[in-house]
Parts: sequence; structure tokens; C-alpha cells
Amino acid sequence: MSEKPNSARGRPKTLDRDRVLQTALMAYWSKGPTNVSISDICGVTGASKPGVYREFGSDDGLKKSVLDTYHSLAVQPLIDILEKDQSTTDTIDALIGFMTQDHMALGIPQGCLFVMMRAQSQQLGPSTCEKLHEVRRDLLGAYKAWIERAKSRGEFADTPSDIAALFVDAQHGSAMWMQREGVANDTIASVLETALGVLAAGEKAGATAR
Repeated sequence: MSEKPNSARGRPKTLDRDRVLQTALMAYWSKGPTNVSISDICGVTGASKPGVYREFGSDDGLKKSVLDTYHSLAVQPLIDILEKDQSTTDTIDALIGFMTQDHMALGIPQGCLFVMMRAQSQQLGPSTCEKLHEVRRDLLGAYKAWIERAKSRGEFADTPSDIAALFVDAQHGSAMWMQREGVANDTIASVLETALGVLAAGEKAGATAR
């Protein structure tokens, strides 16, 4: 007599992972990552709390997965600009353009979810914090590599690369907070041009003086 195949254990998987991630991403981004619960996500998506916990393990796991998604959406494009083979001034112009995009026209919330999560990291779980550190390490590394290449061409101020990378990172964070507070993008662009322009102009000014 032939044996019956073993039946699948547990409930069939019905959770729409992509929908949960996109809903959570937009909710965290618009309201702040610590102001949105799994119950809130379930209320919008129709997913069950047990289903979300089975898929992501915990609220921390969900936030970490959202940050993974956000990295591809908004952090990697910034790194791509830094890695492009172009002049320092062109890179700065591209960075400013990226940081001052019209989020309303794009249908996305103002500001930067990564910047918000960094500001609220003490209220986030260990997996999310570990991912935050990883993303920031990668971003600072990309800033530093770009700065070193610019210096090798004589296109960058004589500032220690680590310090300059932190400076550029700080300008990005400041710009994202200004945008979230409702400051006009044209104004933010002017602030960034003043701040970042010094880095590109410093080496040229020094060369002229010599």
C-alpha cells in the first residue's frame, strides 16, 4: 500500500510581504518609525499580527527589513552619485539636486527615513540599529572615497578626509530635517551650495594664493 504524502504543517502563507514592507516604509517615513505599531500596519494592509511576526520575527525585524528596502530606494542612489566619474563640482551639484528633490511630486514623504531612524536609534531594536550602523558606515566610506579621488585631482579643500566625510554627512542630515520642517527646497539648495561649495573651492583658492 502506498504511503500518503505528508500534509503541510501550519497555516498556508497568505501575507503579502511586499505590501506590508511598502506600507510600513511609507508609514515610518511620514509619521516617524517609533510612532507606528505593527497593529497600525495590519490595519492598513489587512495582514494579521501573527502573520507579520511569522514573516519578520518582531517589530525590530520589520523595521530592519524596511531599512533594507529604503537603502535601495534612497541611500544607494546617493552612493551611486558619489561613485560616478565626474568632476567634484558636478558631483556636488548632483548631490544637492538629489537632496532637494520635490518629494511631493514624487509622492513620497518629506525628509529622510534613514536620518530619522538615526535620530531615534535609542528607541529602536538591535537588528535595526545594526543595520543603521552598516548603512552609515557604507555612506561615510563612499563620501571618503569620493573625497580622496577629488583630492588626487586637486579639486578638494585641504581637509582631513574623515572630517570632510562627516561634514558632508552632517549637511545631508541637516538638509533632510529642514525639508521635513517645511523649508523650501530652493532655500535648502542655497544652504547646501554655500556649505559644500567651500570644499570644492578651498583647494582652488589655495592654489591661486600660491
